[in-house]
Amino acid sequence: KEELLNLKDYFCAMENNDPRKSGIEQILKTAFWYWNKTLIYQLFYSLLYFSLFFIGYFYLFKYFGLWDEFSKYSDLVRTDLPAFNKKMEEIARLPQARNFSLAFFFLLALINPLNVGLYKIFRKIDLKEPISTNDLFAGYLGFDFFKFFGFYLFWIIIFTYANAFLLLGIFWLLITLFSIPLMFFMDVKTFEGIGLTIKALKKNFGMIAIGCVVALIFGLSGLLLFGIGFLFTFQFWNAMVYALYQHIYKEIG
Repeated sequence: KEELLNLKDYFCAMENNDPRKSGIEQILKTAFWYWNKTLIYQLFYSLLYFSLFFIGYFYLFKYFGLWDEFSKYSDLVRTDLPAFNKKMEEIARLPQARNFSLAFFFLLALINPLNVGLYKIFRKIDLKEPISTNDLFAGYLGFDFFKFFGFYLFWIIIFTYANAFLLLGIFWLLITLFSIPLMFFMDVKTFEGIGLTIKALKKNFGMIAIGCVVALIFGLSGLLLFGIGFLFTFQFWNAMVYALYQHIYKEIG
């Protein structure tokens, strides 16, 4: 009996100290809690992500000969901007520009599995397990890499064309919001994850919408701190998605 009372006191104390409770206010606190506890890993993530992004981008830009094309007209930026823009439109219609765009999709699909690593780190916090920087590469292990690479390639292509119509881009973002954590933690297929996300949106749209708006505003706020702060706030989005995911699906205690 005494042990049961002690256990009850322990869980009461945990409930009072741990922000992971229900309600939008608590979800916001939880997202900030996850973010605050993983700042060093998010900094490492951001440095790695942007390094791979810019190195890959400029390599592809030169590989497909677009750098040489751009250099021919770079002086027009200072002397005749409308003429420069017209030349850029002509370059954009070149076959190598279309090949560059396709290769760029592959580049983004290659680096975005890093997001999976952040979800693994958040889960390890829940399970009170030790965390290491190697956890950031969870999305690149074994067959899982091809699963996440394929999803991100599919997601980026659809989003790029849907984004031409603002509402379609937002719609695509929302119906795939929980796809990656669902695929990683519950091993569902891509379209199963979309179906489960749509069900969650129907029941919790207001809460999810508020969470996404806050995550977007806070994520971009780092740009106000001389741009450097963006390295820390860039991935607050993932902390918010995980906090919402944990509240809605409750697939662990």
